[in-house]
Amino acid sequence: MKKVYSILAIVALSVLALDQWTKHWALETLLSEGNSHPVLSWWSWTMVYNYAAAFGSFSKVPFITSESSRILFLLLVPVLVLCLLWFFHIRHITKKEIFRPAVMGLVIGGAIGNVIDRLRFGYVIDFIDWFYPTSSGKCLPLFFLGSEAKTCHWPVFNFADSAISVALVLLLLEPFILKNLPKEKS
Repeated sequence: MKKVYSILAIVALSVLALDQWTKHWALETLLSEGNSHPVLSWWSWTMVYNYAAAFGSFSKVPFITSESSRILFLLLVPVLVLCLLWFFHIRHITKKEIFRPAVMGLVIGGAIGNVIDRLRFGYVIDFIDWFYPTSSGKCLPLFFLGSEAKTCHWPVFNFADSAISVALVLLLLEPFILKNLPKEKS
């Protein structure tokens, strides 16, 4: 089990360190909310203070718009998720597994990174902005129309969000990934 916890800790700490470093860079470079620096024709660094849940979800829910309720809700949810991860996944990992501890490390590192922001600032620092041009004023599902009505944007996100999203995709693909790995001899 020491190997399992070592893998989990190394991945979680690496994600946490990269997340906090990139957020520090964003704060130093972008300076304030709304500032944007183009990277490519479909990508900008854009500072957004996310007071809601992942990808700005639940931002219109009255319960989450009050300061005390929002902080309580958005700090308790990650703690609850981490407890559920422990109960349903982490404690059942066998000592020979590498895949699942690494995936759980992505989730834990990302969750802790965003919780640190909520404790420090009361919001999460998001700064990765992906978008595409539109002439029709309509966007694909999950994208939203930008303020200038000429681009469709994915919700602005950060490194922690990316780590959690990659972990969720890997968990969905786990049966296919592990099926193709060679079996260990007993």
